[in-house]
Order: sequence, then structure tokens, then C-alpha cells
Amino acid sequence: MIGKIIFTGRGFRAICRYVLQRPEHSRVLAVEGVRGHDAELMAQDFEWQWRLMPAKEKPVFHAVLSFPPGEKVDDERLVEISRKYLQLIRMADTQYVFVKHTDTDHLHVHIIANRVNNAGDAMVEGLIIKRTVRVTRQLTTEYGLRPEQGKHLEQTRMDVMSALDNKRYRLYQAILEELPKCRSLDDLERRLGARDVSVRYRLDEKTKERVGISFRFDKASFKGSRVDAAYSLQRLQQTLALQQQLAQEEKLRQEPGRAQTQTQSIRRTDSEDEYTLRQGRRMGL
Repeated sequence: MIGKIIFTGRGFRAICRYVLQRPEHSRVLAVEGVRGHDAELMAQDFEWQWRLMPAKEKPVFHAVLSFPPGEKVDDERLVEISRKYLQLIRMADTQYVFVKHTDTDHLHVHIIANRVNNAGDAMVEGLIIKRTVRVTRQLTTEYGLRPEQGKHLEQTRMDVMSALDNKRYRLYQAILEELPKCRSLDDLERRLGARDVSVRYRLDEKTKERVGISFRFDKASFKGSRVDAAYSLQRLQQTLALQQQLAQEEKLRQEPGRAQTQTQSIRRTDSEDEYTLRQGRRMGL
């Protein structure tokens, strides 16, 4: 299971309509403080509580708990997991609705909640994305669920994303497609440049060494780790170094007379490096 935060913004009506628009593929599992049988009434209930703190510009919280294809979780357990998720990310004591969608081959639950709580106060939300990553991993282990591996672009509804998330996913796809062809950061810069993506580095003030990476695409900038955990500077350097070693090993195998003397294989001592390489080779996930 993985959790995805979708930054919807100000309006409850559009997201309430979306999660309920196909009754044959959606089911309201649980509600708190809102009416669940009608999208317009649901939105009205959310908006009523928002009026307790109208200065809160973006009151909509929207997350998706997504399960790998084939994972079977009954509705009672889905509600239990969703409630615990909200509690652990510190989004308790507020209105919410859990809606199960079965329109793809992977089960997923949309969670809509009000960032203005029942007392009329703004929810404390700092580092909510990091908390979501940590909490979904915790719940995956606690409930014996299968961990999700990577992004599934063919299952991603790009048309309902915010403009910023749409750009981030398009950037992710560009890096995913070009990284396996690269042996260095210079290679990656050149290939991404051909796709109108620029690469920038954050330097240590004293040593001037590279300590971070970001990408600019379609007038938006993203830290590498914000695009995907595998695209932080450190993880990219590890992946590129491993790909360089593999390319050198393959070259030695093909050189006559040297294959017998150069037989030592590359040992992958870091399981994360191995995962990163596999991820880079799986096109279109």
C-alpha cells in the first residue's frame, strides 16, 4: 500500500463530484460530519465547516490509499486503515469521507477531509507528505499488506490531477525513460535537456560540492526527491555509478582474450541501489 497526497485546493465541489461520479465503480465506505449519498450535499457540509475559519485558503485535504493489483482488502478493514491513517498523520477530529474506487485493476480509497477541524481551527499539517510515507509503510506492515513498488503511470489519472502534479508526473516519466541510458549526471542533463528539462544543483557553501538536485520543467521546479525518492542526488549518483560499472563489465566480456581474466561480478551490497536500477529499467510503471 502507498499513500498519495493530491493537492486539490479551495473547492470541495469538484472533488466530491469526482469521487462519486461513477456509482457502478465507487462506494462510500464511511463518513464523518457530512452526508454521503449526494455529492452536492457532501460539498455543502464541508463548506459549512470551512466557514468557521474562512481565512483558511485551501481547506481541502485529498489523499489516496492505493493497493497493488490483486490485493484483496474487505470494506471493514479499509475503513479501519483509513481512520488510522488520518489519526496518525494528525488529521483527526474533522469531517471526512472514504470512497472506494474499483475502476482500475488496483483497489484504491479516496480520502477527503476538512483542513478546518470540528472546533474551527486549522489542522497542523507540517511535513504531511513525509508523514504519509512513514504512516503508510507502518500500516502496510501492521496489516500484513503488500508494499507497492514504484509508480504505475498507466494507472494514473493525469486528467484529474492539479496542474502542478501533472507536471511532476510528466517529469517523473521523462527521468524514468532517460535514466537507464545514462552513465553520468552529464549524460542525464544532456538527455533531459533535449526534453526541455533543465537540471540544477545545490552546492555546499564551504566545499562547493553538489549536495542536492532539482529539475525545472514547464515553468515549474521540483527537488529530485519530490519527484521520486529514487531521484535524490545521492540515489541518482548511486544508480549511475552502478550502471557505469555494469557497462564496463559488459564491455570486458565482449573483448577477446580478457573475458577469462575479468570474471569478478559486481556485488550489490546495497539493496536500495538494486531496487533503483530495477525501477529505472521498468519502463512505463
